[in-house]
Amino acid sequence: MYTIVIGFTTVGFILNYLSSRRVILSSHTVLRTWAYANASTSKVLGLASLTLGLILHIMQLGFGSGIFSFLVILMTAGSLVVLLYPLNIFNFRVLLLLFAISLILELFI
Repeated sequence: MYTIVIGFTTVGFILNYLSSRRVILSSHTVLRTWAYANASTSKVLGLASLTLGLILHIMQLGFGSGIFSFLVILMTAGSLVVLLYPLNIFNFRVLLLLFAISLILELFI
């Protein structure tokens, strides 16, 4: 369950990050191009993903702990995205691979 919540939070931050007009990236990936061209849709999807992550955190951990855990994960994911996305280390394929490995480890170990 934590993997899914972290995934929603990270994807929400990435969508909001890529839809910003201030972000200047050297590479133009499919997600970057779509988010930049459809900024309002990307922001709505990003906020919906962040809200869903927050609600799932609150349902799983309780009100206070859920909000605190969500904020910690949001700060961590945001720092990683801002630092690693311009270096082309943090793209959609890497995120999907990390999500799959984390989900398999969470469910079966």
